[in-house]
Amino acid sequence: MMDKHLVLPFSLERKQIVDFLSFAKSKHTAYAILELDITGMRSNIRAASRKAKRHTSLTGYLLYCFAQAVSADKMIQAYRKGNKLIVFNDVDVSTMVERTIKGSLVPVSYVLRKANLKSFFEISEEIQAAKNGTSSELMDSPEMMKHQKLIRLVKRVGFLRRWFLKRMFKNPFTKKKFNGTVGFSSMGMFSYNTAAWVIPITPQVLTAMVGGIREIPAIVDGEIVRREVVDMTIAMDHDILDGAQTARFIERLRKILLQGIDVEQPSNQEEMVMELNTAPH
Repeated sequence: MMDKHLVLPFSLERKQIVDFLSFAKSKHTAYAILELDITGMRSNIRAASRKAKRHTSLTGYLLYCFAQAVSADKMIQAYRKGNKLIVFNDVDVSTMVERTIKGSLVPVSYVLRKANLKSFFEISEEIQAAKNGTSSELMDSPEMMKHQKLIRLVKRVGFLRRWFLKRMFKNPFTKKKFNGTVGFSSMGMFSYNTAAWVIPITPQVLTAMVGGIREIPAIVDGEIVRREVVDMTIAMDHDILDGAQTARFIERLRKILLQGIDVEQPSNQEEMVMELNTAPH
């Protein structure tokens, strides 16, 4: 007697992900596993939200800090084109947002354009709007759907889908248009108080992946205190970046995270980036 079982189709969306990961896996990626102190940051963000009467989120704050750290050294998002490196001035962050499509929550790719020029509030609100509304930067946006027939054809025909991905990854300008210049993703909201580092497979030169957010005991001034930390993985393309350059980026990110949000005296982003650039390494 045969066991009862289900037979389900392997969806088109999963096929696209397989193709995407196949290309991403071909990169020579190195990883840094981090534990960053964000003690008091949630309270600071809530206070800033009440003061400014604007939407905020911890993910928005982490993304803001990430974009500022990248902006301080644009070489961290350089892409190779033949024997040259293309270094973009804008920090376009590719991330994922969950949207309700036909009654189901579906992760949709979203590119946060010029994130280095946006405030913490603007980033938090833009991500929220992307979840609830429409944007030309969403893969399921009306602008993208104008080319619906072509998009459907490319998606459904395997060799066309792989041809487009190969073309996109080889051309930095096409890559920037469809997939941004750096990557950022967060799973922390699903794993609070759990130690969790996620190792991403990514086509980006630089990607930050937020894992668990948790409380740990730590020693401060000789006393054991409670601290809140975020587990984060930094993935870098070793063809473009070396360890020292990535280490400097991580130190910039750590310092920016510690600054918090000051609504009374908002930080001058240009001055902050200049200070980070001229600080001794």
